[in-house]
Amino acid sequence: MFRLFQNEKSKESFEDNLLEHIDSLYNFAYRLTRNREEAEDLVQEASFRGFKAYHKFAEGTNFKAWMFTIVRNIFINEYRKKSREPLKVNYEEVENFISLPEFTGFEEELFSEALQQSLGQLPEELRTTLMLFYVEELPYKEIAEVMKCPIGTVMSRLFMARQCMKKKMILLAKKEY
Repeated sequence: MFRLFQNEKSKESFEDNLLEHIDSLYNFAYRLTRNREEAEDLVQEASFRGFKAYHKFAEGTNFKAWMFTIVRNIFINEYRKKSREPLKVNYEEVENFISLPEFTGFEEELFSEALQQSLGQLPEELRTTLMLFYVEELPYKEIAEVMKCPIGTVMSRLFMARQCMKKKMILLAKKEY
């Protein structure tokens, strides 16, 4: 009979670690997918895979970074799979978008929306690095573990992401005022 855990304590340890970081995992997944349901599915799949592979996890290492890596890898694999499929259009979404009234909100809402749009236009590696640093507040070393790259690459990506966002925000400010 196949057993996932050597003992019940290992199962409890996984569950405790997962519960401690579940909000961060969901936030990370949401920023990758930009969709609530897809983020929930992504976290659920990552939890399942982490559960199955927990016997490979080295006690004393960073569980959060390990799970972020699983989330990121699943996202990348799904993204690649979807990019090979023909584009599907949901009629209801298009209909709702077309019927929305013109945006007349405040500058703060406009800036926030533009910021989200600008983030979404960044390449995945830059966007992920930026989110892990600013949103999840991970140090360079942990980001390097999650992204499977050297710390110097993390620093370089963070610099490039900041520069891209700065240019986009300057262009937006000039356009709006």
